[in-house]
Amino acid sequence: MNKTWIYILAILVAAIELVWLGQQYQAQAKMRAENLALAAEAGRLGELTAENNRLTNTVSAAAAQATRNSQLDELNRLRGIVEGQHRELQALQTKLAAQTALPSFQSFPGSNRFVNLPRSSWTLAGYGTPEAALQSMLWAVSNGDMNAIRASLTPAELERRISGPWKDKTDAEIADAEIQGLSQASGIQILNIQMTSENDAHFTVYISGLPQSDQPLWLDLKQIDGQWKSDRLTGY
Repeated sequence: MNKTWIYILAILVAAIELVWLGQQYQAQAKMRAENLALAAEAGRLGELTAENNRLTNTVSAAAAQATRNSQLDELNRLRGIVEGQHRELQALQTKLAAQTALPSFQSFPGSNRFVNLPRSSWTLAGYGTPEAALQSMLWAVSNGDMNAIRASLTPAELERRISGPWKDKTDAEIADAEIQGLSQASGIQILNIQMTSENDAHFTVYISGLPQSDQPLWLDLKQIDGQWKSDRLTGY
């Protein structure tokens, strides 16, 4: 009888141990499953973090590219405006040059026409036309070039000046006086040209920068041996 109880107790103890071991196994299995789930979640979190960083970088790069594109578009727009203004300026300069260029003799059929000759356009243009002769005389006087000044005058006008305002003066003194006379001039406007004959021209002019009380001026030119020369300047 005692042995029977011992066997029964042993069986019970073994059964309890089996139950306990089964519970421990289930607990461990559950824990392993939870750990695996956590590990999977951690891996997923890492993937999501990496993907988020990639997307962030992509968005930043796209935003930077959009900014560069916007800046490039603005630069192209401004460049177009500048180029348009440059073309407009060139057109205006061409138009102004055409308006201020020395006109040909044939364009004045004894007529009344306004012509503007800014100081910067004065040059030694020769004596082939009345306008060119005026241009050459202005250049000679403004530069104090006595040889060019003499070359721009008729023999009668040269003699009148030698015996009059140039009398007893050196070339240097005359040149200084001529330069001073036009030192304030910024340009000359031809108000009228009258051809009194084939070889005689009468200019009415206004010199910008000189006192208005001394204006306008009258200039007579004569053609001698195919060259136009200044014969008389009145009012200056």
